[in-house]
Amino acid sequence: MQADVAAIARIGAVQSVLRVLLQLTGMRLAVVARVTDESWTCCAVLDETNFGLRPGDTLELATTFCNVVRCSESPLLVNRASEDPRFASHPAPKLYGIESYIAVPLSRRDGTPFGVMCALDPLPAAMQEDRLVVFRHLADLVGYQLEQEEQLDARAAQLLGAQETAQLREQLIGIVSHDLRSPLTAITLSAATMMRRTELDGRAREGLTRILQAAGRANRLIRDLLDFTQARIGKGLPVRRQAMDVHELAQQVVDELQLSVPERLLRLSCSGDGTGSWDPDRVAQVLTNLITNAVQYGPPGEPIRVDVQGRPDAVHLSVHNGGPPIAGHVLASLFQPFTRGEQPGGERRSIGLGLFIVDQILRAHGGSVEVQSTAGAGTAFHVHLPRTA
Repeated sequence: MQADVAAIARIGAVQSVLRVLLQLTGMRLAVVARVTDESWTCCAVLDETNFGLRPGDTLELATTFCNVVRCSESPLLVNRASEDPRFASHPAPKLYGIESYIAVPLSRRDGTPFGVMCALDPLPAAMQEDRLVVFRHLADLVGYQLEQEEQLDARAAQLLGAQETAQLREQLIGIVSHDLRSPLTAITLSAATMMRRTELDGRAREGLTRILQAAGRANRLIRDLLDFTQARIGKGLPVRRQAMDVHELAQQVVDELQLSVPERLLRLSCSGDGTGSWDPDRVAQVLTNLITNAVQYGPPGEPIRVDVQGRPDAVHLSVHNGGPPIAGHVLASLFQPFTRGEQPGGERRSIGLGLFIVDQILRAHGGSVEVQSTAGAGTAFHVHLPRTA
């Protein structure tokens, strides 16, 4: 019941309503009570009789007039309980010395029962039924405000839960990815050392090549996870600009990736001036993610085209693959984290961070990335990399 007591306490109008009830009836004790099938709990009280009731206090349900209101789901007016045939033997007059009582059921705006709003006094009264009309209107006001408070609490709890979940996920990603780097480094170094041995047969060399390729993919995944964590905590991705030639870098990236996917054809074309000041590691990361994405989703028999064009104020990069277009519902959120395309057979080889990282790197350079995907032309990612931020 603590949440119900707190919800009523946050409604600033409740004390004013209780004051109106006392003025309207001439009584000296007004209460908003949470009444259920099993309990009676005081949520708000205005006491001029020194009765001693406080928010959060409970009474035995069967000893209260409020239980009669709950059971009948209708208002109740009692002017002299000790002489009223209905209540002469009721526990309330005997236990609490209550003679006069007026109450209406209190419900949320949607009709869900909450409890009772009442005024009472040890002295008898001479109230008329018309007082109940005002009581009903005031109870509707409190019920409406109560529902608003509960909805705000629910939204706040959902928001807090989402924020805590996101924060925990990002912390775990950062910790796990950092801790995975050490064993992967050891695996890579060991496999590379063994590859230098001349006595290896073809089968052993092929196995070591696969180990190195798998370790490379894992390292790229860890890098993406670390970048994602840094981007999400608001720090953005760091870039270290230096003089470089995008044409040379693109050739290096394509050559390295071609070795890892010898069954696919990667075609690179370069034109214009490719020099400028960018972060070479980050630009390589952009190209690697886009080409890897094209290899993953493009048809096996079609080449991947990589085009680098130097323009007066920027370098334009594009990576194109054939195949069916990206679905519309995926396209709308393609650069959001954990978004993945749909592959034949339902295969999913990534966790959906590659394009998010691409977008973040280009933002850090003052650039942008766009995608065009149609049934006839395939899919092309277009990167705008300005020479100056």
